[in-house]
Amino acid sequence: MWLVVVVILVGLLYLGMRKPRGYPPGPPRLPLLGFLPFLDSHLPHKQMWRLSDTYGPVVGLYFGTQPAVVVNGWEAVKEALQNDDLNGRPENVATVIQYGFQGGVMFSEGELWKEQRRFALHQFRNLGFGKKSHEAIVHDEVRELLKEIGSAKGSISLPGMLGVSAINILWAILGGNRFERSDGRLWDLVERLNIVFRAGEISGGIVQSFPFLRHVFPKSHSFNTVLDGLFQVDNFIKANYPKDFIDIYLNEMEKQKDDSSTTFTEKQLLATCTDIFNAGTETGSATLSFGILLLTLNPEVMRKVQAELDEVVGRSRMPSLEDRTKLAYSDATLSEVLRIRSAAPITVPHKATKDTTVQGCRIPADTMMLVNLYSVVMDPEYWQDPETFRPERFLNPDGTARKDERLIVFGKGRRACLGEALARMTSFVLFTTLLQNFDFSLDPAVPVPNTEGKSGFTLGPPEFRVFAKPRS
Repeated sequence: MWLVVVVILVGLLYLGMRKPRGYPPGPPRLPLLGFLPFLDSHLPHKQMWRLSDTYGPVVGLYFGTQPAVVVNGWEAVKEALQNDDLNGRPENVATVIQYGFQGGVMFSEGELWKEQRRFALHQFRNLGFGKKSHEAIVHDEVRELLKEIGSAKGSISLPGMLGVSAINILWAILGGNRFERSDGRLWDLVERLNIVFRAGEISGGIVQSFPFLRHVFPKSHSFNTVLDGLFQVDNFIKANYPKDFIDIYLNEMEKQKDDSSTTFTEKQLLATCTDIFNAGTETGSATLSFGILLLTLNPEVMRKVQAELDEVVGRSRMPSLEDRTKLAYSDATLSEVLRIRSAAPITVPHKATKDTTVQGCRIPADTMMLVNLYSVVMDPEYWQDPETFRPERFLNPDGTARKDERLIVFGKGRRACLGEALARMTSFVLFTTLLQNFDFSLDPAVPVPNTEGKSGFTLGPPEFRVFAKPRS
């Protein structure tokens, strides 16, 4: 009897550790848990890149019972992002709990994703995302931000202030109006989003494989923290729907109301709005926060940016998109911020919709794929000194700004960030206007921050405070 039990246990252990035939090389698989016990929750993008030293550019592992592949290096990343068979999304347990299905545009897949993505892109273009027509909205928000910073007593924490600006700009573009910066609901939403993005795990964690565990884990567990925060974000959006985009969407729902197969539903609308605000708020404020932090640690770069702004723009008006080609050093500096501290070092997880290959390695259908963008933007063989903050790497010999195809911080292919144009416009105007008006320096009473940042769903800035001195 005992022999039978032992044989069964050994067999289950073997099956729990076995990988599919032809699966990419990778670390050993523990039964039920896979690689999760060994995953570095602090800086997983760096650990996943190190795995390629042993196993090559395509690393096969398991997160719990979920087969997963990590792709590192330019050639493998480019191939993976351009492979349409890898444009699926693994089931996101939190999204399914929220809406009852895999909704929105960020986590959906198949025909639902294609139709909703096409509609969103079309409406974003009509609403002027990232265009000159909406620069006035950004300028209005920047003026209020400058007043708030200028009236502050002592040092300030920028991430929260910039988070409010990011939400207000999105809200004004989608709905035609903005909140007062003093509105406590905005600050609460920024705080909720920060908690969600820092508590999240790019792998999905153990609950992704065993959803029932969320009922066993305490309320303070990271998954329950994320879920609670997402529901509160939903409630905020439902109570304050931005009119323009909502009206357009509701009109489309009315047109298709008699179509039983329509993907235009109220739940899908809410999921899409939540995706837009979740992604646009956190990543935008993180990029700008990292930017100011890095310039306080590299004051010579700050002085060069300010000298260029004084020469090209002066002090009587705000920087504009039309100035961008003349503000080559400022543009290069922002590119270097995006490279060295991208808010998304790893893409949102992809999924193989059918058996396919990357770099000759077999990727079975339904395998999760994590694309490590960090391994591209920090590759020492290409960038030579990737850890050095050096904006000059994005300048041509004639002093004009240089574009580099390896600066793929917004992704590539059909799953690239929908809001890239708006994010680039907003970041440029905010970044240059802040430096046009203030000299920033770290508060010496606060320990020098670790510029590696804080991991979660995205990479967030560390805790830091700065003095903002009006430029004379």
